[in-house]
Amino acid sequence: MSTAIQYGYDYVFDLASRLSPKEQRRLLRELPNGFSPPSQEPQESVSVEPIISREEIEEFKRIGERRQRRRSPEELEECRRRLLEVLLNCPVMTDEELQGYEDARKEFNECRLAYL
Repeated sequence: MSTAIQYGYDYVFDLASRLSPKEQRRLLRELPNGFSPPSQEPQESVSVEPIISREEIEEFKRIGERRQRRRSPEELEECRRRLLEVLLNCPVMTDEELQGYEDARKEFNECRLAYL
């Protein structure tokens, strides 16, 4: 797991231990059966560094503020017209095509289950 998500078990456990007791119980209920929680022995605190730097957060805020600028009614109407044009030109599946995809999915799942 630690290789797949690039976080160690100690880091994940430290995050889980910061949850409220109610949230910890909910987490334990949602874990796979057979999982037993580790003993509640005191552990040394793990320092957690932020994933995103303060500079990156500020840059995200600046980008968001630029995108929130007011558009003129003409710009809004042009955007609405282009969006409507795109939506009207999207391909639409017929009932027969949709049924074909459903049948293929069912057949694939049956073959996959037979292989397992």
